[in-house]
Amino acid sequence: MVANDGANGRDQSVLDRLDVTQRYLATEFAEGYEDGLLPRRDLVERVLRMTGGIGSAASLLLALGIPARASHAQAGPPAYAASGQPQSPFSVPEGDPGVVAADVMLDSNGAEIRAYVVRPNADSRYPAVAICHENAGTAEHFRDVARRFAKAGYVAIHLDLLSREGGTEAVPANERAAALTAPGKADLFVQDFRAAIAYLSAHESVRPDAIAMTGYCFGGSVSWNVACREPALAAVAPFYGPPAFPDELANVRAAALGVYGENDARVNASIPSVEAGLAKAGVAHRLVTYPGASHAFFNDTRPSYHAEASLQAWHDTLEWFGTHLGA
Repeated sequence: MVANDGANGRDQSVLDRLDVTQRYLATEFAEGYEDGLLPRRDLVERVLRMTGGIGSAASLLLALGIPARASHAQAGPPAYAASGQPQSPFSVPEGDPGVVAADVMLDSNGAEIRAYVVRPNADSRYPAVAICHENAGTAEHFRDVARRFAKAGYVAIHLDLLSREGGTEAVPANERAAALTAPGKADLFVQDFRAAIAYLSAHESVRPDAIAMTGYCFGGSVSWNVACREPALAAVAPFYGPPAFPDELANVRAAALGVYGENDARVNASIPSVEAGLAKAGVAHRLVTYPGASHAFFNDTRPSYHAEASLQAWHDTLEWFGTHLGA
């Protein structure tokens, strides 16, 4: 997507004033609109809530190459139309007897954060993994992913990062991205996952020296951010999300697997800086680009799901965690 600099650079300057995560989400919304997955009204509302003003929202849309008026062909179906049903052969239904699941509340410096914790249904001590959702908040898909990890021999914890707002379901869909990218939230979310890692470290079923993290889209960014600031992480596998703190990548102590889709240009532009930061950190790392895959290719409830890439990325993630957690 080519940005429009405008008559005197005003349009581009609006884009420049956004932080890394906001720019990433704005371009994701724009591409969803251009692909017919996001109605224009929803696009405008999401951008407006992110920028806080009609004029700046209009300028941002121009900077993203979105015309002032929509054609009939760009009306699109309801936002992020999807099957809603998991398509992955690794999907684990709620109530599967092989896992034990519970909803818990974590204390994150005085804030109550909702979490979903799943473990294998057998007494032992296991490696653990923290999981972060996409930019629309939590959903059944991410609870399913937590159960998949539990079936693979992990204690998994998934947070609802909209807990301070009453939880994902309490926030209207078009307000969620703005709430997740508000000033200071990136730091708060690192704090929340540090609380989750402390919870895992104290859990009777967890090996405290074998804790990893993964996340998807927005959650991939959060995963990089946590890895920059939490030395207790032994491994991390962010899926197609640029770090919000790229200058801090040299602080990473976790073995890092970066997951990218071949057709995800806006996120893939961050690969060179991620590679440089991890090389400076001196940690084991591997950045993998999966052929034919687009953004959000792992989410098997979205139209972007790519079965072959998703299955290979799942295998690669388990192999990476198994190697670096001693699983």
